[in-house]
Amino acid sequence: MRGVVPRVKARTGRRSGSVVKILHVVSLVAPRYGGLGIAAENIARNQAAAGHDVSLWSTNLDYPTGVLPFPTDREVEIDGVRRRHFPARIAALLVSPEMWRALKRDILSFDVVHAHGLYRFPVTAAAYIARKAGVPCVISPHGCLDPYLYQQSKHNLLLKRVYERLFDMPNLRRVDAIHYTAEEERERIADLNLTATPIIVPLGLDWEPYAELPARGAFRERAGVAKDAPLVLFLGRINFKKGMDILVDGFSKVHADLPNARLAIVGPDNDGYRAEVEGWVTEKGLTDAVVFIDHLGSEQVREAYVDADVFVLSSYTENFGMTVVEAMACRCPVVISDRVNIWREVNQEGAGIIVSTQSSEVAAAIRHLLTATEEAEVMGDRGRAAAESRYAWPRIVEQFVTSYQELMPGEIHEV
Repeated sequence: MRGVVPRVKARTGRRSGSVVKILHVVSLVAPRYGGLGIAAENIARNQAAAGHDVSLWSTNLDYPTGVLPFPTDREVEIDGVRRRHFPARIAALLVSPEMWRALKRDILSFDVVHAHGLYRFPVTAAAYIARKAGVPCVISPHGCLDPYLYQQSKHNLLLKRVYERLFDMPNLRRVDAIHYTAEEERERIADLNLTATPIIVPLGLDWEPYAELPARGAFRERAGVAKDAPLVLFLGRINFKKGMDILVDGFSKVHADLPNARLAIVGPDNDGYRAEVEGWVTEKGLTDAVVFIDHLGSEQVREAYVDADVFVLSSYTENFGMTVVEAMACRCPVVISDRVNIWREVNQEGAGIIVSTQSSEVAAAIRHLLTATEEAEVMGDRGRAAAESRYAWPRIVEQFVTSYQELMPGEIHEV
């Protein structure tokens, strides 16, 4: 990666509260790609709403096929964020010469660069050019380095390891700061001995849709669940890492004691995994007790949380777990594994029960919350208060911007 020739350009440091010019770089923002692009978009949008000067650059690939309906030769503004969507010339690594040239040309117009994810050219290029130019850079791995995923990865494993060794690890070892969504994420990769400044800021929640919750009953009616039936909810992608085997086995134990209990599994299939989950449900004799729902709109999602008696996320790994925060915002007590990285925060707030990835523990926690209704109600109230105080976007934006400002130098280098 040649062609970056730095020269010094003076700039005074910024005082707290001033407008920060931020560039977010993420490889893909196509909805089918999932949470990483959504997280980058949400951070950028809410920083812009707070009055900061925010840009977001990505490729235009609607992975694995097609392109997004945005121009590639000019900037467009969406939700107050100036966005560029560059063509990807090599789809596997999302190599974009156009993005490379734009980064070299414009990098000094930004106060800070925030790159999201690993294993792809846009993040590699942004971190490299920012470092060479002396512009502060933050990398958010978004869980890509989690040991469980590291061992379980099935796609292009060798290519990832080579790319990581040649590009990602050098960037991570030299970057100004690494953003973790929870202390647990940082601790899980401690053996990598990354010495960059840690920035620990959770992802945020748009509080306005949760300020007034929907009335109970709509989701139960839609799902065919009786009003008085104990209802357990899972909401998210139906994916191997979500611990669906643990949940089904745990629920089977609960159902043996509480035959009228119901489990709602809400979310899209991922890599055909739903068929396997449905097989476990059949094997356990739970066909009449478990309902699958592919997709819900945002209002319907809140109705599901409101109608549930307990929300369960028994994941083998979970970098953050936004669905946990959403459930808390809807006053629903949660049962989550200690592999969900915000388990410490949930435990501290008294918003739910933390378990291991043993189905017997999951079953015991679900059973307790379904029967100890007063305690469950208290946990729900605590969770709702915590969701607003800890995770509403204004607080999150302030934490990000303060962290950025601490990285800003008195001098920068000009490309």
